Amino acid sequence: MTSRINQQILASDGGNRCSSVELTVIITNVHNQPPHWEQPEYWVTVPENTVRDAKIVTVKATSPLGDPRVTYNLEEGLVPETNMPVRFYIKPNRVDGSASILVAENLDYETTRFFTLRVRVQNVAAVPLASFTTVYVNVTDVNDNVPFFLSSTYEATVPEGAQIGTSVAQVSATDLDSGLHGMIHYTILKDESGDSHYFNIDSRSGTIVTRASFDREQKASYLIEVQSQDGSESSRPGQQGQPNT
Repeated sequence: MTSRINQQILASDGGNRCSSVELTVIITNVHNQPPHWEQPEYWVTVPENTVRDAKIVTVKATSPLGDPRVTYNLEEGLVPETNMPVRFYIKPNRVDGSASILVAENLDYETTRFFTLRVRVQNVAAVPLASFTTVYVNVTDVNDNVPFFLSSTYEATVPEGAQIGTSVAQVSATDLDSGLHGMIHYTILKDESGDSHYFNIDSRSGTIVTRASFDREQKASYLIEVQSQDGSESSRPGQQGQPNT
């Protein structure tokens, strides 16, 4: 009776280049069955600021053989979406025979928003058999990015005598977060010089306009400070529930 079959598989392209691989098929007992997963796939959603070593999901497979033990392995990926470089690792739970997937390194919504993890489980037998399940991890955004101005200083001119409401400049900031987390509002900060009283800013567009008609002989230059603020509670440490600015 044949217990092992070896085959050579050849792949070739249109340019007459080829490569080969050896395929070995091992014949096992008809009663030897691979482990059975409790679920064919698992779906989980985690925020990007989930701490390292946090458990995100527990998976479980059982063996129908006399020896109920199984071993789990998180398959290596080839791209970030399949866990390369490593962002997750697997840890067996000896009490109930399940396994947990935990966060190995910091997640970043702005870099990778969705992961597809392939988990392998193998039974204990003379010829071990394996089966697979897929864990889909959806990463959600948190407000961890600060809205930064495209330029640290802006210089502008306005003619003396120009009417009130004359556009002076437009400032612009960017925030890598999405939705409300990245919605930017602009304000002019008040200061002791009083220069801020002479200008208004559109909180959404960043356009600065005059509130007065200027006389160069009285005052020739003004300095104002503009703040950019995002639209939700910050997830950065030390912000005490305030938005990022």
